[in-house]
Amino acid sequence: MSLYPTLFRKLLMPAYEIVKGKGLLKYIDEYQGHLNWDRAQLESHQWMALTKLLHHAYTTTSFYHDTWSKVGISDIREIKNLNDFYQLPLITKNDIQLHYNDLISNKFTGNIRKSTGGSTGQPFHFEYNIESNTRREAVMWRGYGWLGAGLGEKTLYLWGADVGEKSVLKSIKNNLYHGFYNRKILNSFAMNKDNMRNYTNEVNKFKPTALVSYVNPLFELAKFIIEHKINIYQPMTILTGAEPLYPHQRDIIKQAFNCPVYDTFGCREFMLMSAECQQEQNLHINADHLVVETINAQGQSITSQSGDLAITDLYNYGMPLIRYLNGDRATLIESACSCGNPLPIMQSVDGRKLDIIKTPSGKTIPGELFPHLFKEFNAIHRFQIRQSKIDSLDILIVENSPLDEATKTKILSEINKYAQQELSIKFSVVTNIPLTVSGKHRVTICEI
Repeated sequence: MSLYPTLFRKLLMPAYEIVKGKGLLKYIDEYQGHLNWDRAQLESHQWMALTKLLHHAYTTTSFYHDTWSKVGISDIREIKNLNDFYQLPLITKNDIQLHYNDLISNKFTGNIRKSTGGSTGQPFHFEYNIESNTRREAVMWRGYGWLGAGLGEKTLYLWGADVGEKSVLKSIKNNLYHGFYNRKILNSFAMNKDNMRNYTNEVNKFKPTALVSYVNPLFELAKFIIEHKINIYQPMTILTGAEPLYPHQRDIIKQAFNCPVYDTFGCREFMLMSAECQQEQNLHINADHLVVETINAQGQSITSQSGDLAITDLYNYGMPLIRYLNGDRATLIESACSCGNPLPIMQSVDGRKLDIIKTPSGKTIPGELFPHLFKEFNAIHRFQIRQSKIDSLDILIVENSPLDEATKTKILSEINKYAQQELSIKFSVVTNIPLTVSGKHRVTICEI
């Protein structure tokens, strides 16, 4: 076992923090301590943090003051419990774009400004204060830590690279920075079927304790390893994120690397929202840092069924995001996990709201249907479902081998079990399916 994580945690990082004045270790210890709490303690902590945030947002931003006043809130003390909180208006990306400056607290300057291309490719901007950034890093390291990829562990990231050309000085600085954290970054955007051998060589050369990756690049690499019978170095743990991890993908990745594979879930606006426990059973929500809800079509907060995610960052005081719909869907449940982790459970991540296919009569087909369906056909290397009209569906396919009519008939039959013959379905064989601007593979895209 490497001594570097201990050296990093006890000596190098404290020295670094003295220079930078960051305080990350303090917050990691704080959040780690919360795992010893019971549910009542977590709920009490969450409510106290939430009431402070609500008062701050109401008194220091014109957006929340005006928006909540319109629904009858004249004093923030009128919000006495979570049920009252669930009556506050939801906010969307469009609200943020239209009222950007009104959402920024007049008590905070020098916020960190971030952007994301999102699923549609339209740039989306938001901000958070410096302490919020440190806290979200601490929450991430806690989740990664209980899965064996914590601070200082030798970790290989198959992840997106920075956009644009880097200067020699910038490259040297990045290499030193990543070396300090004991990690190596491989650019998932640049990986293709012609250079995968280079990536397996890098894994074998680096010999990581942990591997962290986008789902689809790692899935493709795992299939390559199995197909070519490559002797690959076995990490102690693998963490996936940024995209849904389907059971058949987990199985292939496990087979290739012969180690546990754990799912994590987050988004750029909040970083890590939940991470699986070591039982590979449930995603545990960072409820001591966020309020995470699921919302039905009527705008009501629900549990035990799939809904749109509404998230509140308890510590973003620079630009509070309160009951923010980020475009993802999930299922939350009330029961506790047998692993002993007291954080509440996200039973499943159900894709993005935009991933749901619609029919003229109002039926919906969840995007999760298609990975489970298409994995059964060896002729299909990659696919994407696109809907630009309410009565039609385009299926783009990159072939391993020619797709015969019998396979097409089987696919149509399965889809029509849910579409009831309402959709005109067209197959198109393509040579490549482009990734999104953030380097991810969209399984379904609904443009209506």
